[in-house]
Amino acid sequence: MTATHDVVIVGAGPAGSTAAQVLAQKGFSVLVLDKAAFPRDKLCAGLLTWKAVDVLERVFAETPEGLLATGVFNTATPGYRIRFRDRTIAAGEMFYPFHLTARRVFDKHLLDRAVKAGADVRQECRVVSVDPARASVRLDDGREFRGRHLVGADGVGSIVRAACPFDRSAWKAGLGGAMEFYLPRTDPLLAGKVHEDLRAPNPTVYAGFLRAGYGWVFPHKEHLAIGIGGHSARHAKDFRPRFREFVEFLGLPASLADKAKGHGLPYGNYLQAPWHGPTMLVGDAAGLVETLFGEGIYYALRSGELAGEALAAALSRGADPTAVYGKGLRRDILPELVWSRKLRRLLYASQSWGFLPLLCFVRGGGRLLGEMVHGVRSYRLLLRRAAGPKI
Repeated sequence: MTATHDVVIVGAGPAGSTAAQVLAQKGFSVLVLDKAAFPRDKLCAGLLTWKAVDVLERVFAETPEGLLATGVFNTATPGYRIRFRDRTIAAGEMFYPFHLTARRVFDKHLLDRAVKAGADVRQECRVVSVDPARASVRLDDGREFRGRHLVGADGVGSIVRAACPFDRSAWKAGLGGAMEFYLPRTDPLLAGKVHEDLRAPNPTVYAGFLRAGYGWVFPHKEHLAIGIGGHSARHAKDFRPRFREFVEFLGLPASLADKAKGHGLPYGNYLQAPWHGPTMLVGDAAGLVETLFGEGIYYALRSGELAGEALAAALSRGADPTAVYGKGLRRDILPELVWSRKLRRLLYASQSWGFLPLLCFVRGGGRLLGEMVHGVRSYRLLLRRAAGPKI
């Protein structure tokens, strides 16, 4: 079978669409396959930091003001709160706002941009088998596609990754999980006696409900995203009971937790060399999620950008795409995942001493911690890694 495209991308989420955008606007032939029809719902708290917005500006020429005006971003807030159960550890405003988006809207917008750039996008196409050595895929209807290169951007349950010879036991051991539901702001429950955080204009993160995890309340324009997530191996049987406890803590009926949906979450099982032959992985498929606060959108966008640039270098001048991609990962992504995991382990292990270690860490860092979350500083000893926004 001859190649049908320069690059075949499986998965049309932020990582896949970003890689497609980079390649298509350079004139390469790109095929994007996804099993869903867009727009489609995707469980995600939907928070974007400065570093994520920076990729959108660079790759898609999007501005936060423009995305807010069109409704792709539905909220921007500089405020935040961190709690250890009901005790406030830190609260205030950061130097740059958090932007909130519904993945149903955000993902379709990025995919539409990739189409406009020239990508061949085919929805409702389920890939059932992958040959990573030949960069080929077969759909459930029997059709086959082959690229000169293949990109797996198909999430935590990636069929592309499963076809590659990576250590499955190590992947499973580092897997996390999350449960989440959305509560409309018009819900009568919010008119009752509920926790003050449910009426706050800022996102709140909670420690103390899971030994290796956290809870959140993120205020979107039309709904609240309420969830809890952590390490599956330590909490698999406890997720539902702990989520019920968290929901009751917020003053809501525990039954909301029973109806919540769950999903897998990379939680420290990132692949340091996410490629095999002409096939490479990006985003959640490669485990590229920061494990202290669970940020994944930036790492999906940035890895998609890095993969697109690496493949463009391979197609245009014969460069080794894995060398180019690996260099970018080692510079911009892997150190953040390594050091955020070290920090997570230290803080979660210290929870047996109560909230004091977390309190000292958060209050001792001040503005530097805000710069770390937004990506201006690294999780590695808070070293500066970017110039940051002009404010």
